[in-house]
Amino acid sequence: MKRIVLCRVLVVAAGLALFPALRAQESGLEANQLVSLGALVNEALQQNPEMRAAEASLAGVQGEAIAANAYQNPELNFTPSVKHVSPEGEPGDTFFRGTIGIGQLFEYPGKRAVRKAIAERSVAGSQLALESLRYQIQLQVRKAYYELLALQQIESLRAEQVESARVFAGAARKRTESGYASDFEVLKAEADFIAAQKLLRESQGRIASAKVTLNALAGRPPVAPIRVAGALDANFPLPCTNLLAFALSNNPALRIQMVENEKAGLGIKSAKLSGRPDFTVGPALELDKEEQIYGVSISLPLPLWNSRKGEIQTANATQQKALAETERLQREIIRAVTTAEQNLNTAESQLALYTPEFRNRLRALVEQAEKSYAQSATTLLIYLDARRTYFDSLADYNESLAQAAGARADLESAVGVPLDLNLSQP
Repeated sequence: MKRIVLCRVLVVAAGLALFPALRAQESGLEANQLVSLGALVNEALQQNPEMRAAEASLAGVQGEAIAANAYQNPELNFTPSVKHVSPEGEPGDTFFRGTIGIGQLFEYPGKRAVRKAIAERSVAGSQLALESLRYQIQLQVRKAYYELLALQQIESLRAEQVESARVFAGAARKRTESGYASDFEVLKAEADFIAAQKLLRESQGRIASAKVTLNALAGRPPVAPIRVAGALDANFPLPCTNLLAFALSNNPALRIQMVENEKAGLGIKSAKLSGRPDFTVGPALELDKEEQIYGVSISLPLPLWNSRKGEIQTANATQQKALAETERLQREIIRAVTTAEQNLNTAESQLALYTPEFRNRLRALVEQAEKSYAQSATTLLIYLDARRTYFDSLADYNESLAQAAGARADLESAVGVPLDLNLSQP
């Protein structure tokens, strides 16, 4: 009996002693790929092609704003001709005659101001779009980062579970060979070892998928080695404000749409002004060898056939469409914020079930089961079930952390502005 107790004590001690060394070795191998959240966000913002496209679009509308503010260039008109004079009964005379004029187009009052205002709204909209895209990319990286962080913690747990099961299975075989355990104990230990390996490989597969997602967001090769740094905190405080009202006032998508509404209103004004005539004024000179004639040239179109009714109708329709889109967007934001807030509350309520006191009790339970089994005070099945409960519960806790962090990121995306997430960096 003493040899059985001693054997079981050695099994438990060996499992607890070997695992930290193995995990330390693994951590050393991956230390050179350890990356922080801030570094990944910076990489994503620099490498993302959508950011470059948005920046180019902003530069383009800024150029259009410069063009909209410019005056029309003056036009130089030159008409060369030949004049032939043939008085009756006298020989004819042929000589050069020419007309030179410079004309400057003057737009109808208000046209240039409206065009400039529309261009300024376009610049403002592009700036908001760039800001919104930058924030959404940050959110995508953060959400993928939190998921990988939680999966790494789950992998660590599963690796610990595998090592514990491996040591126990090896010891069970030795005890059976020595005649101190039945074949059932060996078979059960091997089945537990296989189940632990399966869970570890499943977590490793999920990590590989999460790494591909995070690498793609950061502009890295999909299979580039990466291990994220940090630890998720179970505290996800929300700002003391009405999130719906806050979102409706600050959401970039809605602010962009408001700019489009302003542009649509200015478009109606521009369409109405387009029927007003512009006019060209400038000096003119007509000269030949006998005389020089100085004058002023004035020209303007006559709006007889086109009163711009079609353009005005189109502008009105554009405004109605913009207003309807604003209402649709407001409803979508209300739905998204409400859903995301409810999801976050649900995730937080689930996370609250795993209190520190409960996790400490779990740890105490598995330690007590190990001691009891080593002293033959409990059965093999109870020991294995206690250990499995411990690892599965901690894995579920980390899953809940990831879900809460993801729900927080979804809420931030719906609101459209940052809500500081509590993430401690090493």
